[in-house]
Amino acid sequence: MHNRKIARCLSKVQQFEAMGYWVIRPPNELQPLLRGKKSRAAFAARVKSALRAIGYGRGGWFKHDFGEKSPRYAFHLNILVDGGYLEPEILDQQKRKLRRLIYPRSVIRKWGDKLDIFYEYRQTPAEMMHTLRYCTKATFLDTAWDEALAGNLYGERYSGWWGKWDESPKWELSESARKLQTLVSLEQGKCPTCGEPIIWNKRPLPFVLVLMEAPVPLGNGYYALPDIRPPPPDAVRLTNLIELPDGDPRKQSNLVKRHGERAADILSLIDDCEL
Repeated sequence: MHNRKIARCLSKVQQFEAMGYWVIRPPNELQPLLRGKKSRAAFAARVKSALRAIGYGRGGWFKHDFGEKSPRYAFHLNILVDGGYLEPEILDQQKRKLRRLIYPRSVIRKWGDKLDIFYEYRQTPAEMMHTLRYCTKATFLDTAWDEALAGNLYGERYSGWWGKWDESPKWELSESARKLQTLVSLEQGKCPTCGEPIIWNKRPLPFVLVLMEAPVPLGNGYYALPDIRPPPPDAVRLTNLIELPDGDPRKQSNLVKRHGERAADILSLIDDCEL
């Protein structure tokens, strides 16, 4: 499942020549106000609008419910954008602008520049892939951590993108990650071999029938079936029939043959009587 999430995002991330990585985490005192789908969606929308306002024309956001080491609820957003190294003064300016665009004045008055906003940049494909894997992973690993929260967030949308994504890839996957490229094609509805659109069956096929075809596993529940064998060419049927010349008695029908035989019998009787 995790690789499928990565595959859905990879075609966009490959359009980054360099990646900016933002993490925006509301303070602990505000976390109880962000336990529902509506409040979290509104916060994500404010973050997206704020980033667009300071010049990020495209990007993607990912929600995380918990941190790395604690089952304590810690809602935060991970955002991927076009970016690179920022001078400390410029970075501080952008952080201040983001705080004032995201949070209401009462929050700014209380916390000010202590509101947690983190920024780093990624330059190599390996770094970008590592960050994408981190952003797309699930953090709510056990509903026992907070069963009420699990019920509140059931069916929530955990990621989104904005802007135009119509550029060609700036980098390609390494040979060791080729399987992931296959998943990218499948998630886009294209055949990984020929690139043609895939026409999916409307009804699921029983897996036992799939196994009978000796499928090749592609990963994450996808299988490639062997090519359908074309029908054999029309078999040449040898025959011992030959074309008879016109007038040959063998070309006559059975009825004509019977009449001929009867006439021959009558003539034979007449000849016998004359003798």
